[in-house]
Amino acid sequence: MEKSKSVLLYTDWAKAIRGLPLEDVGRLFFAILDYTETGKLPAFENPAASVAWEFMRLRLDDNLEKWEEIREKRRVAGRMGADATNSKRQQSGKSANADFAENENGKSGLPVPAPVPVPVPVKTSSSSGSDPPEKAKAEPESFWTACGYNGGAAVHQTFAEYRKAGIEDTLILEAIRETAAHAAKCPLAYTRRILDRCQAQGIHTLDAWQAAHRGGGAKRVDRDTPSGNDFLADAATRPRRHKRKG
Repeated sequence: MEKSKSVLLYTDWAKAIRGLPLEDVGRLFFAILDYTETGKLPAFENPAASVAWEFMRLRLDDNLEKWEEIREKRRVAGRMGADATNSKRQQSGKSANADFAENENGKSGLPVPAPVPVPVPVKTSSSSGSDPPEKAKAEPESFWTACGYNGGAAVHQTFAEYRKAGIEDTLILEAIRETAAHAAKCPLAYTRRILDRCQAQGIHTLDAWQAAHRGGGAKRVDRDTPSGNDFLADAATRPRRHKRKG
């Protein structure tokens, strides 16, 4: 049975909904639950309710992103711990087998053979079966379904809005790939978070996104203007200091 998802409610949201009809307050509450569960965007007839929803969605997206980062760190730590435990068990098993062989051969007067090292299999990093398939020449909607996510009107509407805003399909595909690689708990919300940041920074193409996100070492995607600082490259080119002897 799939675990139920949780959502945080903030007291400052009261400022946004105070004065709204109770019907709109109820619709906002269910919109929060639906958005957390499926990423579906609501539609309000009352403009004030739409403004209140956008205010709330910023907090919801922040929480979803923080939770995905925590889950990723826990997943990596758990995998490293399991690898270390398995390695210790194999080393202990080899040591016990070597001691037993030495004792038996010593009793019979036979020479003790040198232990033969057994190669330890190295586990490859995976994302719990969530690695995305090939996306070459694929449309965002079909690639979304190929990643195992549920399609629907909400997904088509979301991608259509970004296309209308000038976001290219290649950038939408890259956002979906990032979502799948991180095994996002709420994939549509996670994808929207990436594309909203790109839109806020004026990034509409995959080349521009890669230049801001990956180029230059330590450049950050959340900067309006990448800093260009690359402390790893600086450390590699910095002359080494040698200790003086005596």
